[in-house]
Amino acid sequence: MTNEEPKDWKTLEPLNDIRLVVADMDGTLLDGDSQIPLGFKPMLDRLTQLGVRFVPASGRQYQTLERMFADAPQRLPIIAENGNVVALDGKVIETHGVSGAIVDETIAMTERTSEDLGLVICALGGAYVSRDDAPFIAEASKYYTKLTVVPDLREVLRYKDEQILKLAIFDFGDAQAMAERELGFVESPYTATASSAHWVDIMDGHVNKGEGVKALQRALGVTRAQTMVFGDYPNDIGMLREGEYSFAMANAHPQVRKVAHYLAPANTEEGVIRVVDRLVR
Repeated sequence: MTNEEPKDWKTLEPLNDIRLVVADMDGTLLDGDSQIPLGFKPMLDRLTQLGVRFVPASGRQYQTLERMFADAPQRLPIIAENGNVVALDGKVIETHGVSGAIVDETIAMTERTSEDLGLVICALGGAYVSRDDAPFIAEASKYYTKLTVVPDLREVLRYKDEQILKLAIFDFGDAQAMAERELGFVESPYTATASSAHWVDIMDGHVNKGEGVKALQRALGVTRAQTMVFGDYPNDIGMLREGEYSFAMANAHPQVRKVAHYLAPANTEEGVIRVVDRLVR
């Protein structure tokens, strides 16, 4: 972790040995409406021609990211569920999960609390919810394409062929404040980490997006010095540490700015695309 503000991205000279570009989605690559910017496709086409792999890294579901980038010239490596799923060339190469006990404790918390919460059980085969009102389903559907409503979330614990990766809690209020009040039961080896103002993820504390970056670096023979990483929220900190060229977006959380080496323009200014187009040669 650095103790200084990140340097302006324009202080960097063009780089000719980048082989991996990793970017968070919401608040980083995606625009203010959570859409892929118009400049993304030309950037991706140029990276593909250069032999540089672009990696979306997100708390979103693997199936959601596959759908979002279905038009890519080749299947993109993917880091999904905040590092709990890593895929390369359309094949899942690494997964991590949580125990039934932490799932049961989290369900119990959502049942007894007065907070306005919705719980998503994130599994390799899809995501499961029991809350089915339109406002919550609209929020969950943004991140989980394959979403199933079940009468009782404890049913999912009985699905023998389903691996539960993590738990995602949506709070219509302040997710960080809720976590401090309600998630005291989350202890090692698990952690509860805010992934946005309204979402908190409970997952294996040894897993983060950085572990996903390392898995792809190993599989592709890419070094830290050949890796460029972009992020905006605390759940991106792990992966920012795995790239020598790490960028916090101008709209990034203060904790992220302390870790990143460089500051990129905001997501609403196509920051990722502007940096990559200028620097990757």
